[in-house]
Amino acid sequence: MPVKSQLITAIPVYNGEPFLERTLAAVARQTRRPDRVVVIDNQSTDRTEAIVRGFAGLPCEFIRNPSNLGLFGNLNRCLQLAPETRFLHLLHADDTISPEFYEVMMQSLGGDAGLALGWCLDERIDENDAHLSVSGKPDGSVTVLERDVFLQRKAEIGNQAFCATLIRTDYQPVPVQFPLDAPIMGDQMYWAALGAKCRKIVFVNRALAQYRWHGSNQTTFLAPAIQPLILDEWRTMEMNEALRGKGWIWHRKLKLKALLAVRSGIKAKRVRQNGNAKYSQEIAAAAQKITGGPLWLAGQAVVELRDFYLFTVCRRQRHPKNIYS
Repeated sequence: MPVKSQLITAIPVYNGEPFLERTLAAVARQTRRPDRVVVIDNQSTDRTEAIVRGFAGLPCEFIRNPSNLGLFGNLNRCLQLAPETRFLHLLHADDTISPEFYEVMMQSLGGDAGLALGWCLDERIDENDAHLSVSGKPDGSVTVLERDVFLQRKAEIGNQAFCATLIRTDYQPVPVQFPLDAPIMGDQMYWAALGAKCRKIVFVNRALAQYRWHGSNQTTFLAPAIQPLILDEWRTMEMNEALRGKGWIWHRKLKLKALLAVRSGIKAKRVRQNGNAKYSQEIAAAAQKITGGPLWLAGQAVVELRDFYLFTVCRRQRHPKNIYS
């Protein structure tokens, strides 16, 4: 019988050679180190195993899946560790965390028992660890959210990065698993479904995690398909709103469609900027079928104003492969 831990870091990986050592080093620098670091490999063909077994910063366990389960299948494999720990962190092999991440997040979720979820802001970085942006305006506050407020944010696709999220499993199996039929939006579906069952939900308004944008992000590969890029996003909005149990109130439906128009408009513009005008038109057509023409046009005006403010006035850096922001 495995010894129960206070904190397990589970790292799902497939061909993680470019960034995995940086991820492990970030875990080793923690002011509160995890009791176990478990790297679960999805049949990598590069030096992933050698990097894990040769890492000297802290002990790491290496588990190789008998077959490639896909990203969300491997994340579900990581969830199997939940009964062995009080806190479980799912950390992608290309992301990092600030030295005080575990100390702060565990403290914010402590004090009681049962299933809980906490997340913080994330800093976006590129392949070379250069700063791109932050997912919000950090002020150091810690907020305990009502379940309905959290689900409302999830219906609006509020940002929540894997690297920035800690689950308090309290030595129990996690009651929901990642969906396997939504390769881009599966995490947004999952956090909402998990939050709906949590006793406590906490947001720490500090940038304690680093989400890496690079040319080999899974979302980059999956973007050239309307179903995961646009239709699954609307499906996620509908599913997460339904978890609130309040029905389709007309003004909420209007707001979510307006948000879809803006989010899809950003994607269409980025794809066009990257030289694929045909696919940009397909994105626009798919989104307009959901939002309708007037909301779509209004959304595009918001996109242009937003881009002017962020990238001209504020001079924010944008990764060329990131079509989502």
